[in-house]
Amino acid sequence: MKQKYTILKNKSTGNLMIQEYAELDKDLFSLVCEETYDSKEVEFAAAAGKIKLIAKLRTPNLYPIAEYADKIADAVMGMFETKTAPDTPVELVFDDIKIIRKIDSVSAENDKPAKAVIDDLLDDEEFGDITESEDIEDESDLDIMDEEKDD
Repeated sequence: MKQKYTILKNKSTGNLMIQEYAELDKDLFSLVCEETYDSKEVEFAAAAGKIKLIAKLRTPNLYPIAEYADKIADAVMGMFETKTAPDTPVELVFDDIKIIRKIDSVSAENDKPAKAVIDDLLDDEEFGDITESEDIEDESDLDIMDEEKDD
């Protein structure tokens, strides 16, 4: 499925509007969500960095995946750096199939048999030998442990 994000900065108010569209049929997009943001809040978040800006742009209704959010934030930062609203909205189109193929190729390279993963977790060489004396900080701990056994 393809998704399209339209980013528009209102010339008169300076407010930012992001619209999310989903492809229902080949080249037929339908509006899924529309969010409007106060320009001062967006500028403040952008000045604090991309992570803060992404956090500001994400809402319960508009919550793009990390890769999409990163590119949306880049477009928004570009808009606010120029200080003038572009005449046409910025459109970003993403294809989920490409993302899935990329994830599949990475996971196939990193796949290990389950037994190998478990063996890695159980490998004691990484932790060294831990003896009981290393766990006990002083002799008073021994007395407490002996009392607990007697009960």
